[in-house]
Amino acid sequence: MNFELPVDPTIIEALEKNLWALWRRFGLGSGCSLHEDEGATWFETPIGHLPYNGVLRFRSDEASAEIDQQIDAVFDHFGRRDVPFFWLVHPTALPTDLDRRLEARGLVEVESFPGMVVALDAVPQAVGDAPQGIEIREVTDPKDRDSILELIAWRWDVPQEARGLLPDVSSDFDVGQPGSSIRCWLAWKDGKPVSKVVLNITGEVCGIYGVATRPEARGLGLAREMTLLACQAARGAGSRLCVLHSTEMALNLYRKIGFREQNAIFRLFCRPGSLHM
Repeated sequence: MNFELPVDPTIIEALEKNLWALWRRFGLGSGCSLHEDEGATWFETPIGHLPYNGVLRFRSDEASAEIDQQIDAVFDHFGRRDVPFFWLVHPTALPTDLDRRLEARGLVEVESFPGMVVALDAVPQAVGDAPQGIEIREVTDPKDRDSILELIAWRWDVPQEARGLLPDVSSDFDVGQPGSSIRCWLAWKDGKPVSKVVLNITGEVCGIYGVATRPEARGLGLAREMTLLACQAARGAGSRLCVLHSTEMALNLYRKIGFREQNAIFRLFCRPGSLHM
């Protein structure tokens, strides 16, 4: 059964703005660049591997030829660097045929992410007891950043020669700092991080990101438990609505927590074979 709610512009705005607020930070890291104006947001980093260069937002109602020039400028920029990049077609993206224009330039849709939301007062409490042999704790010490980056490098199959750049590229993600709007929970097994969840708080709206579990720790309910912990923390911080952008595989997990799909699909485009999902 598909639980879709009517389209609500405020929900669409929450889904888009929370995502942009988190991902634009890649353009603010050491050695990185954020390109942002009224119609677009895109970033680049020294890592020539996806998802470390990409377009997050694009809205242009100019004449068709001018739109093509704007799109070509981004393609030309990354082409000069000879690095792969992604283009996220979000629900309010313009022009409405943006997908066709990207495909005409060689990009393909590699994944789509249904936007989902839940009112935080409807989310059940976390169980609080980790499975045997597992320790779950929030990252409160910046020293644990290396453990987060270790999981991220595994998740995105970051080449070994580029992994040394991750601390600088991620330097604007101030996880573990007092008062940070970004929080993270890690699950540990035998002293090794095996699962993570990231929470991005933007006032009354929060977002769940980066849910990933290593194969040896799957089937233990870690993603559910840590998502519940993150929602619980967000509610305590004053947030009222939680958003996320789910893979098809994880839809049932989030439905059981209380999240419901919206008529808001986020579509990811890149060169064929350039993204490890």
